[in-house]
Amino acid sequence: MKTKIKIGLWIPPRHDMNRSITPDNPAHIDARIYKLFKEFLDSQDHIEYYENLDFRHAVIRNHEVFINDLCLSELDHFFWMGMIDRSYNSYHLEVLRCLEMSVEVHNSFSFFNLATDKFSTFSLLHTHTIPVPELYLLNSENLDFLRSRFESGPFLLKPRRSSFGQGIIKLDSFDHFRDIAEYHKQKHYYLERFYKNDISQWTGVTCFNNNILYAFRKKESKISTWKVYDKDS
Repeated sequence: MKTKIKIGLWIPPRHDMNRSITPDNPAHIDARIYKLFKEFLDSQDHIEYYENLDFRHAVIRNHEVFINDLCLSELDHFFWMGMIDRSYNSYHLEVLRCLEMSVEVHNSFSFFNLATDKFSTFSLLHTHTIPVPELYLLNSENLDFLRSRFESGPFLLKPRRSSFGQGIIKLDSFDHFRDIAEYHKQKHYYLERFYKNDISQWTGVTCFNNNILYAFRKKESKISTWKVYDKDS
């Protein structure tokens, strides 16, 4: 008898597209899409799948990941999409990192860790000559490096991890930057050049394998002059 492929799922379905995505409501994927995905899995005789494996509550023992008595590290594949803690000391990311040592994780730790770090993502895009903002990463010992560069215009001080528009500060001068840095909770600083733009002409486009999947705009209620607030997406 052919051994079945074991697949784990944590894809909380989003039934209300107007309800904000939060740690308590982590659903990203439209419930209708999730239903189609499950119907496909049900049609495959060689697949055995386990739902609702919320790895945010998992335990790591040695190199293995457990939810109660189920060892996720014995799965063949793990699919997930939902709101998790993105911080650098995130327990959720540590679980993913460990799970990836044994399982083919879709939306993997290595990908997610890169994609949610602005500096890592944009510096990689720079190496491929893709037009993204001029950016800098500095620590408290080399702030003066930027002094003369403020003569060309302001910068944005940003959290490296995606924070839905929170924690972004526009710096109009080097003195402003130095004052902020003195009280900033981080001791290294990620800055992007600020470019004037018309947000009404801004459109986001999501592509996969060179195919455009969809485009999107920001609600006017989320825009305040130069800044977009996405916390309640």
